[in-house]
Amino acid sequence: MLTPKYQEIIEILTDELNHGSFNQGDKFYSESDICKRFEVSSTTAVKVLNDLQQNNKVTRIKGKGTFVAKENHRSVVLLTDLNMSNGNTEGVKVLSAQENNQKNIQEILKIDSKSQYFEIKRLRYIGDEVVQYTVNYINSQYISKEALIDLHNFDSVYQRIREDSGIDPYKLPYSQRTTVEMLDDESILNYFNHKQYPVFMYQRRKTYLPNVKGTILEYAFTYKDPAYWGYQTDSVFGSNI
Repeated sequence: MLTPKYQEIIEILTDELNHGSFNQGDKFYSESDICKRFEVSSTTAVKVLNDLQQNNKVTRIKGKGTFVAKENHRSVVLLTDLNMSNGNTEGVKVLSAQENNQKNIQEILKIDSKSQYFEIKRLRYIGDEVVQYTVNYINSQYISKEALIDLHNFDSVYQRIREDSGIDPYKLPYSQRTTVEMLDDESILNYFNHKQYPVFMYQRRKTYLPNVKGTILEYAFTYKDPAYWGYQTDSVFGSNI
């Protein structure tokens, strides 16, 4: 199947943005520039720029043009997860652990329609407060089915994988996206009965298996109470860290 022309252009320009052809805040290609360079219509050029803007790669300012987004993209930084438990004890409750075969998750994990995966739902506590809800979807080749006998076997999903497969997920490459979301799913929101406003940090994460390009060990999503979690980033640009 042929890739649409506008998608080819998006991939080319995204690659330029990701690999230092532009600096943050630089003037970017105009609609006219894209039309001339790629010999496409203005409709296609607008579609390209709209897509780049939606993906936070560029910023379009009325009357001034298009600029490279000032937000960091694929920058080399040191990332620290901030756990603001303030010395309170932490705990985990496993709500369920089972095999499943929903098509959309099979597609994300890149397994065939006849294959099962493990679905693990957990809560994390700080003191008596529920501060995190997580669902992990794990390629079933890397966890023993015998573990399903006892939910406590999944108190730490990564420890379970490590013991059953010998693979340490903490040492695998991953991609993670974090946004702030309004949570309107009552079945999840009810676990956070102390929260006055349903605003959460929402994370989606894919952990990749070694040696086989694109293969997925885990897909997970998490809702975190922002009162207890945060991030610190330290740029390593120009340093000797």
